[in-house]
Amino acid sequence: QGIQAFRRVARSDLDLLARGCGATLVSDVKRATVGDLGAFISSKNETWGSVAHWIVETEEGGATLIACGSTETVLGEVERSFADALGVACQMLEDKRLLAGGGATHVALARRLRRFAESIPGREQLGAEAFADALEVIPRVLAENAGLDPIDTLLQLVAAQVNGGTNSHHLGLNLLERKPANMVESGILEPYLIARQSIAGATEAAISILRIDDVLWAKQDPAMAEVPEME
Repeated sequence: QGIQAFRRVARSDLDLLARGCGATLVSDVKRATVGDLGAFISSKNETWGSVAHWIVETEEGGATLIACGSTETVLGEVERSFADALGVACQMLEDKRLLAGGGATHVALARRLRRFAESIPGREQLGAEAFADALEVIPRVLAENAGLDPIDTLLQLVAAQVNGGTNSHHLGLNLLERKPANMVESGILEPYLIARQSIAGATEAAISILRIDDVLWAKQDPAMAEVPEME
């Protein structure tokens, strides 16, 4: 019928081709409509090294990035880093607001939440304190990754914000200087939308766990029985 067809194509390649041509992937050809079809200008086959490539030129303005790495691990890290950077850029197009990075925002939120907890009577105050503790995990992890003592670093950061005066909430952990610094002046920022989504997602997960009334323990598989220790 004059229709070119391919088989054993990776799903990732199909997704890229559909996005580039403006098409929609369908599981049944009989149910395809005119709106599912895509179009491309030209195509050609090229071989780079020992790998054959099918290059498609479209009008959608897409681009292909060729990532290189000495090992599969390095290559995977390059791909993940590029995907993260591209994701941040897309988020910035949606919401251009920025927050001070380096744990500055999380420490400032924790401080304000602790002050708010003092006005809450009853055991609800413990929940607010626990929420503040959870927010302080971010600067703790940053300190640990930098080889710093997490407790001492967190105390220094809190003290810096308390005594920082105006814009003290901009004071965060500068890993290059290994001490608290103004994150806005240092250019260490993070997208507002990502920070908001991370806090909201963690909060919803914690609420879901707290709503669990009971736990049904799965029976142990006989095949997974503990092996007696050898003397």
